[in-house]
Amino acid sequence: MDFRDSRSFRMVVMADYFMNPQQYKRLPPSQQVYDYLRDSGYGIIKMPPLGTPKRAVPAWISSTVDQIQEYGNRGFTVLLLGMNSVPGKGIWLTELKKELTKRGTEIPPLKILSTTDLKSPDSTKKCLTGFLS
Repeated sequence: MDFRDSRSFRMVVMADYFMNPQQYKRLPPSQQVYDYLRDSGYGIIKMPPLGTPKRAVPAWISSTVDQIQEYGNRGFTVLLLGMNSVPGKGIWLTELKKELTKRGTEIPPLKILSTTDLKSPDSTKKCLTGFLS
C-alpha cells in the first residue's frame, strides 16, 4: 500500500486557536500559522477547543494519540504545536503527554508559540521555519 500524499509525510497536532482564532477574543485574530502550515504541505490534527465538555476530552486525546502512533508507524514526522496564552497550550498538553507516556509512545517535538511570534507573517514564518524543517 502506498501512503505517500501531498503532506510529504508531515503532520502537526495543533491547538484549535490556530484554525479558529475568532473564538479566542484575547488573542490575535490571525490564521497565519494555519495558512503557513497548510501552504508548507503539513497535514493537521486539530485538538479540541477549550469549551469541549470535560467528559469528551479523554476520548479526543485517545483518538489523537492513536493518530500520532499510526502516522509515526507509517514513517510520518509528527510535531506538536501549542499556544502559550491558552490553557494546556491549546493542545491539552498534560493529558496528551500522560496518554503518550501510558502507551510508551515518544512525545513528538513540541513548539509553543506566543503572541509575539504572531505579530506578522514574517515573524511567524521565522519562528516556525527551524521547527518545521
